[in-house]
Amino acid sequence: MRSLTEEEIISHIPELSNVTLRKITKGYSFDLKYVTEWNGKNVLLRLYDLDLSERVQEKVEKMEAFKKLGVRCQDVYAFGEVPEENFCYTIFSFLEGEDGEAALANLTTEEQCAAGYEAGLDLNHMHELRIEASMKEHMAFIQEKFEKAVERYSRLDQQIPYGRKIIDYVRNNIRLIGESRLVFAHHDFHAGNLIISQKKYAGVIDFNRCGVNTAYSEFDKLELFSSRLSIAFSKGVIQGYFNNRVPELFWKIRSVHMAQLLIYHMNWVTDYFPKDLPQAKDAIQYVWEMYEGFHRTIPKWYEERQA
Repeated sequence: MRSLTEEEIISHIPELSNVTLRKITKGYSFDLKYVTEWNGKNVLLRLYDLDLSERVQEKVEKMEAFKKLGVRCQDVYAFGEVPEENFCYTIFSFLEGEDGEAALANLTTEEQCAAGYEAGLDLNHMHELRIEASMKEHMAFIQEKFEKAVERYSRLDQQIPYGRKIIDYVRNNIRLIGESRLVFAHHDFHAGNLIISQKKYAGVIDFNRCGVNTAYSEFDKLELFSSRLSIAFSKGVIQGYFNNRVPELFWKIRSVHMAQLLIYHMNWVTDYFPKDLPQAKDAIQYVWEMYEGFHRTIPKWYEERQA
């Protein structure tokens, strides 16, 4: 997709006319995002490379299915392709409010917990969607993916001081991941993608990374990022998901997920956002300390009171 002016973009999208586009720059996605108007409403316009069209259509179908399950997410208004300019696009409803990263600091501890609990309920509803997938095949994929990540990690100029211990922990316990269940996962579920309006949870956005994965993988970004913003909110998500009955197995599986995520995160930041390496190292150190070098399965943040 070549660089297009806003006028050119509008001219290629039949649903839009006589509108202005306000570009959204926050976030790490590579597609283009704009807030604009459609039928008198604020909407979100996203542009993707045309070769992602099939994946985008799957995302649209799943979002529509999630809405039927009661998940508070965006309505899908339009999907289209513009082959001559090598892009496809979606138009979603715009969830009014602030993302959790901005909003949580202005909520009381009780409000943070309540918002998290409602988000956990939505996540649980998302996982009710029926899918057909093989856990055996998925575990083979997970193991191959991790070994490729280790190989990439071994070539990084900057590495985690205790990286070898993390890798050994994953290899010794990765089989536990297969004790979860396969779902169609959001795959980027954290405060930055959860909207707060009038001090309450309003819905989940950004399904750009969605796909089949294990249910408990959904909490990866929550731990890596959100638990440092708000312990109460993060606890609320977990308790809402499990209706206040969190199984012990969840924590055993979670510790393996978090260990492998540290390797993935270091690779990803190095390859795509090297300027953010200091923040990535801080996040990795935080997880290492919360799990006491993976000598514990329940992270310390979950057992702490909100500061």
